[in-house]
Amino acid sequence: MKVGLFVGKFLPPHKGHKFAILEAAKICDKLYLVIGFEPNVTRKLCEQANMPFITLEQKIEWWQHELKDIPNIIIRGEDETGIPDYPAGWAVWSQRTQDIVGEHIDIVFGSELSYAPYYEKYFPDSEYQLQDVDRVNFPISSTIIRQNVQSNLSWIIDSARPFFENYYNKK
Repeated sequence: MKVGLFVGKFLPPHKGHKFAILEAAKICDKLYLVIGFEPNVTRKLCEQANMPFITLEQKIEWWQHELKDIPNIIIRGEDETGIPDYPAGWAVWSQRTQDIVGEHIDIVFGSELSYAPYYEKYFPDSEYQLQDVDRVNFPISSTIIRQNVQSNLSWIIDSARPFFENYYNKK
């Protein structure tokens, strides 16, 4: 049985994430989608982007709705409170992530080439498989969306978009 891991802050969750998750799910018997949440980092990024604070529970709910028809995806939240900032926190974060999954991880999926050495070190028995590093399939990132959320609403996954639309329509 092939077990995969897909992690992210999903701040906000977008169609590029969904595409990558669905592609990863095709390769795995089980794909763990682990949603990271550190309240102080989240608050800071949301304030900088002039977007509403997004809780871990909201992100889990959005992904559960978005991926409800994909039975091999297991969604988990990870409270990252107390983990030192990147890159100092890799050892603690990776152990906590492995504990959340609770079984051997064959493949870790990601789109950040710079993370490869860390995954090799902290997930030594797992393959780090890069996906769409150049963002050819979906030319978007959460960082780009946060630069102008209102003009990038169409990139946000369907289950989360009303949350943002309601927020900006009230302003």
